[in-house]
Amino acid sequence: MARNKYPEETQRKILDVAFRLFSEKGYDHTTIQNIVDALGMSKGAVYHHFKSKEDILDHLYDRYYVDSKMSDLLEDPSRTGLEKLRELLRRQLTDPGKLDIDHISVSFARNPQLIQLMLTTSVRDAAPIIRRLLEEGNADGSISTPCPKEAAESFLILLNLWAGIFSHSREDFMAKFRFLQAMTDGLGIPVFDRTLMDTLDAYYTKLAPKLAALQAPQS
Repeated sequence: MARNKYPEETQRKILDVAFRLFSEKGYDHTTIQNIVDALGMSKGAVYHHFKSKEDILDHLYDRYYVDSKMSDLLEDPSRTGLEKLRELLRRQLTDPGKLDIDHISVSFARNPQLIQLMLTTSVRDAAPIIRRLLEEGNADGSISTPCPKEAAESFLILLNLWAGIFSHSREDFMAKFRFLQAMTDGLGIPVFDRTLMDTLDAYYTKLAPKLAALQAPQS
């Protein structure tokens, strides 16, 4: 069998098709076979690049973070650690590419393994970035927290899972973030200013149909 000379291009094609199907049909109602049929390639070829449908979704998030080129923010010498952290969160809540991914309909009740995936990636992949900004803030005086590693990990778990998945209404969603505001203020990380709280409220409006679907009873 001929070797694929362009594996990155094939992987990109698979992700593009999967993203389109996830967006149109929802993650739950899209199968690997649907992706295979839309691609016109063998199932083995898809599994050569991705071990599961969950792996494809995980790579879609990874691709966003690579394509969004966060390095311009992280390396900006004109911003304090706190300013970088606020801007990072603002981009996550307003960037069109991120919103497109966030609009993918997923039932976590039907796919509990995705919660484990989110937990793992939050601690393994995202927390070191947040820790770096907290340590920068400690150094420049904009943040004063004695435990940047633990603060980064717990913050992301609460942000991505507790507030991001288990919010039943706008009031519940915002109440969770007011708690996170009080918690981070107490830890010396005053990241949730009025502008960011308003941005969170606007984000909920954009994602309300999906967030409501996550809480709907499963048939």
